[in-house]
Amino acid sequence: MLCYFISKKDFAILNCVEVESISCAKNLDCGGKTKISIAGNPAASDEDFVIVKDGNKVVFQGIIEAIDNADGEMKHSVSCLEIEQMFSRQIFLTDAAIISETGIEDFIATAIRKNFSESGDDFIDMKYININVLTHTKVNAKPATESGIYNLKTYLGNAKQHYGIFLDFEFTKENLNITIHKKEQSPMQIDTAFTDVVSIKETYKVKVLSKLSVIWKNTTTNAETKRYFYLHSDRSVSEINEDRIDGTISTKYIEAETEAEMIEAARNEFKNNSYSHAIEAQFIASSKIFPANELYVGHEVKIRTFAGVKDSIISEISTSDSTDVIAVKFGILKVTLTDKLK
Repeated sequence: MLCYFISKKDFAILNCVEVESISCAKNLDCGGKTKISIAGNPAASDEDFVIVKDGNKVVFQGIIEAIDNADGEMKHSVSCLEIEQMFSRQIFLTDAAIISETGIEDFIATAIRKNFSESGDDFIDMKYININVLTHTKVNAKPATESGIYNLKTYLGNAKQHYGIFLDFEFTKENLNITIHKKEQSPMQIDTAFTDVVSIKETYKVKVLSKLSVIWKNTTTNAETKRYFYLHSDRSVSEINEDRIDGTISTKYIEAETEAEMIEAARNEFKNNSYSHAIEAQFIASSKIFPANELYVGHEVKIRTFAGVKDSIISEISTSDSTDVIAVKFGILKVTLTDKLK
């Protein structure tokens, strides 16, 4: 395997070295960390791009977090972040109407252009970025902000989790091509009884949210209204108190400009029901039953464990060239002792 280092500043290739070992991790928050060991000096800096290729196959794409080496030795360890971390910056929320009028994908493209590639600041603009929008998913929702400011990387993770919006990155000689699209996918069927699943552990499960009390602050009028939403047996959500599923009750304070935005935010709370568990499994990397290219973060699944069948999502993937298994986590619930006591 070869590791290429590319300058964030001018997109020039800084170095190409042999990879001794690599372990990768990806998750829904785009916060996975990757470790690459190389027998040489990368001649690169923090936030420069990293590409690891095995022949023509791209094994990893990301940005440098830190570079370490032993005193007097050429061997270096490069800590990397997922490539979406290049957009981890607090920015002002503008053009939010694009989300409902044109699509989430178009909003993301506009945010990247206005803040990262065509802001007018030649010192920091990444003019080599080329964006292609393939789909247009209209929803009545906006990024959560604090004083009108949000983090674009965080929004990318939310868009993937709730709406299946993905960013694909491709490096060419002159451009970093970014394709933004909604991935049409049917849930992957996973039965953990198959021998291709090396191990399985379901650590915790909670009841589903069945009723949500919402206090909606209309940011235009400042008026506050209380609304109630219910989960029904057909998994639909409405404000009709009939045919309800037994479960937990919660309350949420939502600030939104329109009723449609408030309703979308409330429905997203119920979507988390599908992920209210923590399942970990290891798959044989060469499995034909569960192909490695289908095991990606954000892929919806129906998974059968000893406790039954659950709708879920792949929330984390870990691989290493020192093992022939792929470690997969399903669900996004982070359970602590405090959570259990509650």
